[in-house]
Amino acid sequence: MDILLKSQTIQDYDDETVENGYELKADEQEEEQVYPMNNVKVDKGFYTVFELKRRYDMQPRRIILDSDFQRENVWYKDRKSELIESVLMGLPLPIFYFSQDKYGNLIVIDGRQRLGALFAYMENEFALSKLKILPEENNKKFSDLSPVLCGRIEDFQIQAHVIMPPTPDRIKFDIFDRVNRGGVSLNKQEMRNALYQGEATRLLKRLVTSEPFENATGGAFRKEKRMKDKYLLTRFIAFLLYDEQKLKDVNGGRYLYKNDIDELLGNGMDALNHITDQEIQNIEHIVLETLEKSFYYLGADAFRLTKGIKKTPINMNVFETVMYAMLYIPANQKMLRPKVEQAIGQLINSAKFRDNIGNHRDSTEKLNWRLKTAEKIGRSLSSYDRNIED
Repeated sequence: MDILLKSQTIQDYDDETVENGYELKADEQEEEQVYPMNNVKVDKGFYTVFELKRRYDMQPRRIILDSDFQRENVWYKDRKSELIESVLMGLPLPIFYFSQDKYGNLIVIDGRQRLGALFAYMENEFALSKLKILPEENNKKFSDLSPVLCGRIEDFQIQAHVIMPPTPDRIKFDIFDRVNRGGVSLNKQEMRNALYQGEATRLLKRLVTSEPFENATGGAFRKEKRMKDKYLLTRFIAFLLYDEQKLKDVNGGRYLYKNDIDELLGNGMDALNHITDQEIQNIEHIVLETLEKSFYYLGADAFRLTKGIKKTPINMNVFETVMYAMLYIPANQKMLRPKVEQAIGQLINSAKFRDNIGNHRDSTEKLNWRLKTAEKIGRSLSSYDRNIED
């Protein structure tokens, strides 16, 4: 497999992907970025609640609420009621923040719980309670309100700032971080998971909860809450899709990597959301089979720089290198196991590999070297296996 990446990239994570008991730094060390202003597009708009509810009710939905940008997922009934009371009184709400994807869908960055409360009330999911200014409306669901009050809710206008295409992901991440600065800082995979919800996020969820992933990583991510497990798989899958030329640029042409690992990974998740069900199944099968082979040949420490008593955390570069080698190695060949252990061990422990995963590890030269070396090892072991059969 030829992965022809064209430039040097920023760093996304620390040198090692850490496990439970360690905190991933949310503000990763990156090279200084200069954002060209013509790539940043933020529009201001007004939307009625009725219009947004209509988009939400479409199939597929045109406004996406179930994002991971906010940690608190549940508002208490009293707080929801207070919001509805404010809307009935015509009081302005704080500005909402949306991101519009290239398909015209609106992803709610800030304001998810407010919109969710409005939509839930309009669907008669709760009755108003403990209203202080409009107590006469207590215990009423949406269908119990007078037509005038129903109209006030439906016609209520919210103000939103909308991040428009083709704003690059790395700029969106910076904007999202500023919007959410008051809460827990999000890492890039958490932001990516919210931006590209759909088949991509469902696939990643299935994979990280699968038995092959659990076995191959030795349960290292059993209590994972910051999506470091999903980040490992996003990288591997994005490289596969790029190699298969399934990634498209904003104009629908063949995607070319241009100095932005965030763009590559986002493009990979976007592609997963729009390829066929059969292609998704094929990718899932490849990943699960490759994880199974990694565990069979190398055990639960397959993706660590050092093993044994002083084992190091799962390493993202070891993960993708081992997984790429396993793409070419036949499954469950007992006589081949010592050869696989020896070949992979020599690579991981070599000075050149350690240098390769240091600074600028996602540069063209270093990434291509890792993946081409992994392919070479996998093909040589596959050839060795055929010689044994002959």
